[in-house]
Amino acid sequence: MKTETVDGIVYKYSSDWIYKLEVPEHWLLYWNQVNLINKYHEKNDTILEIGVGSGFTANYLKSKNISVTTFDIDEEKKPDITGNIVTHKFDKRYDMVMAFEVFEHIPFEKFSEILTNLKVVCNKYIILSIPRNEKTWLEIKVRTPLFKWSFRIKTLRHKLTTENHFWEIDYKSYTLKKFIRTVEENGFTLSEKKNVDANYFMVFRKNET
Repeated sequence: MKTETVDGIVYKYSSDWIYKLEVPEHWLLYWNQVNLINKYHEKNDTILEIGVGSGFTANYLKSKNISVTTFDIDEEKKPDITGNIVTHKFDKRYDMVMAFEVFEHIPFEKFSEILTNLKVVCNKYIILSIPRNEKTWLEIKVRTPLFKWSFRIKTLRHKLTTENHFWEIDYKSYTLKKFIRTVEENGFTLSEKKNVDANYFMVFRKNET
């Protein structure tokens, strides 16, 4: 685990997991990431990815001749740009910004500052995902040639189980409504929202000025 302290706040991050084979659920999240990008991306659009993760999404998009610039706090992940998203000032604009499971690693109180910076950087869309603070107790899936059906029993955890998370959706006062309102108050409008397992995927379009 690595740490970086900015303005008295300790940010924790690690790259150990990117060298291991990921669980099947992660591959489903990658598919949803790429699917949303593909839905909103137009020819010649440029993309800024905040949070490299395993590098899968950026590498896949690059294989389709899509221009992607990667940004991460951890230089070991070999991003194009290394820095802390809270304080970094970009010198270039991008048509789309994608940030999948990134913002929960930053205090929510800093979220508006980040959105202010991203509003300058982003021309069209921010596409993101945020985990929900939930635990699944039982899951049943049925799939036939004619239909798909699933059933889950889940509850809120009421605690953070990931060491480097400051918050999650529905943890304490951090509701989905509050999250969406915060983004929209900073110059964006929600275009799409969907729930995938314990993650919310959302697309916000930048407001015209």
